[in-house]
Amino acid sequence: MSNLIAQTSQKDKFKTLLQEQRHDTSRVLLLADLSFEYLESKPDTTMLLALEALTLARRIGFEKGEAVSLNRIGNAYDILGNYPGAMAAFLQALALNEKINNPDGIRRNYNNIGVSYFRQEDYRQALFYHYKAKDLSEKHYLKATDSAEKYETKKALSVTLNNIGETYYRLKIYDSAKIFTEQSSAVAEQINYPRILGSSLIVLGEIHYEKGQNTLALEYFRLSIPYLEKAENYVRLSEAFMAIAKVFEKDNQSDSVLFYAKWSLLKAKETGFTRQVRDACRFLTSYYRTIKNPDSAFFYLDITKIANDSLFSLEKSRQLQSLAFDEKLRQVDIAAAELKDMKKRNHNLQYAAIALGLLTFIILFLLLSHSVIANQKLIRFLGVIALLIVFEFINLFIHPYLSHATNDSPLIMLLVMVCIAALL
Repeated sequence: MSNLIAQTSQKDKFKTLLQEQRHDTSRVLLLADLSFEYLESKPDTTMLLALEALTLARRIGFEKGEAVSLNRIGNAYDILGNYPGAMAAFLQALALNEKINNPDGIRRNYNNIGVSYFRQEDYRQALFYHYKAKDLSEKHYLKATDSAEKYETKKALSVTLNNIGETYYRLKIYDSAKIFTEQSSAVAEQINYPRILGSSLIVLGEIHYEKGQNTLALEYFRLSIPYLEKAENYVRLSEAFMAIAKVFEKDNQSDSVLFYAKWSLLKAKETGFTRQVRDACRFLTSYYRTIKNPDSAFFYLDITKIANDSLFSLEKSRQLQSLAFDEKLRQVDIAAAELKDMKKRNHNLQYAAIALGLLTFIILFLLLSHSVIANQKLIRFLGVIALLIVFEFINLFIHPYLSHATNDSPLIMLLVMVCIAALL
């Protein structure tokens, strides 16, 4: 209960900060942080908050905030099952982070892209990106100076190592899976990170289960439970109970099988995870058939069918949600393009106004220079002013083109501007 309150207060903290914060860049980052808090409970809220952050970031030209927002949009797409949408968002975020040279953002993008490939069962490609994320985390840790930065870097490293271990497990390369998962667990233990401690213990248990080492597997599954409860990771907690039930099934301990399978079902039902409800009921249906208890088998079979139907409806609902979010993201892009066009029009109007003003000034200067009311010193002074205005106008106008043509080379740009000044 205390952990649940802490999680709620974290959301409240971000909401309070949002009400107090007036600086636009800070608001973008706070909106992105708040969106992540809803990821595993209300992904539609995550998406809406991330879209709001993205719109604001693009309006003020805050590229780091834009990359963070796109990353959160990718997270929401991923949990909604729209893997192409997630991948597109992660790749856009990666391009921005590379442009502004943000190593921490790049590392997060690599890790998320790896997770996307993992979801699609392209495990080799997942490993490629997870290893890139791991290298960046290790380099970042060596450069970290204060304790808070080191903590965040270790946290990121533990997540990446756990992802690598789980990917090797899916590839049935158990030795590598064990090595990386143990490394993840060790790093998570150093910083007391229960979410990854619990997850890594489940993966270690699954590895030993596949090797037929049931006693050791059972111990790992049991050890994961307090960490997962503390982290409020109820998806993994339901999976841990189900894994324990499977171990007891192999050992023919009927009472323990039913106890943990029903606990898995209870946790899944309490938190509304339909897929875990279906898996638990499917297991119970099969088990009751095995022990010749048709009434209970039919009871859980009915729940399995309901869960399946609900899951199918949920998938349809998520697909519709995903399409709606695609359209909202398109509208954000359209708004950003319109804002860019408006800025360009404003710049063009300003250029026209400057050119007109400059022309008017030169005409007045020429008229004044032939007038008897102007002396030589005034004409010379106005001539220098006119020369400077013309030079600065040319500099202002050709700078973007010159910058692109010279690849931002200061020496070449200086030489070109000196030649223009000499000609003037």
